[in-house]
Amino acid sequence: MKNIILALTCLIQITLFGQQTDYFNGKRTYCDKPTDERSLKIFDLGIETIKRNSHIGAGNQIFHELIQKDSTFCDAYFFAGYTYRLSGMLKEAVVYYYMADSLANNKSIEFKQNLATTSMLVGAIDLSRKKFKEMTEYFPQSPEGYYGIALTSTEIGDVENGLNNINIAIEKYQKENQDALYLKAILLTLNSKHEQALPYYEKVKSTRRKDDYFNGNYALSLYEIATLTSDEKMMKQAKKHYNAIKDTSKLTDFIKEKFEN
Repeated sequence: MKNIILALTCLIQITLFGQQTDYFNGKRTYCDKPTDERSLKIFDLGIETIKRNSHIGAGNQIFHELIQKDSTFCDAYFFAGYTYRLSGMLKEAVVYYYMADSLANNKSIEFKQNLATTSMLVGAIDLSRKKFKEMTEYFPQSPEGYYGIALTSTEIGDVENGLNNINIAIEKYQKENQDALYLKAILLTLNSKHEQALPYYEKVKSTRRKDDYFNGNYALSLYEIATLTSDEKMMKQAKKHYNAIKDTSKLTDFIKEKFEN
């Protein structure tokens, strides 16, 4: 793609990692857990380490003990993966999320969501896309699978597919979602629909104006329109946003040549 390099992490919503739901509070499980007294007690202790975000190593050991006791306990695999993720061990997290999702027989959106997102962070884009697609199939009312497909399209390159999916996501969010609007703006820029992109950049400008990726993409769309229309005022605006970029090392030569020659 000719746009700036888009860091996927800049658009991954925090809700993809840690929804504050009854599931994350340990109120329910997707697979039957061991019923002996010790297992019930340490499962709750493990959940507590996650809720407090402390003693994560001990929590990880707890969930591994539960896995050893019952290798079909999908929730223990998931929370083991979650503790790995909290510890920054993303590749290990992907392995355990994958096991959890496989054992759950498509019953858990949390498993697919965390697996898809963490896979994306470690560069396993094809696996990420597959799991986001599964989210739209098994949980069609949730906007997150559609958002995820749109996000992975910035790497895979099927931008038109990304635009179709971000439009679905925007419709499904119960209120205006800034991340979704931002992603739509970027996808429009990537698809050379620069004029259509501008209103979406304006919608998120107040919260994204210090973001290098915002300024880079916005500058590119402004530049392309200004060039076509000979709009000097818009060209100044494009240069203003380009000059606001703090780290130009992530820019492609395509965009640098427009502003630095």
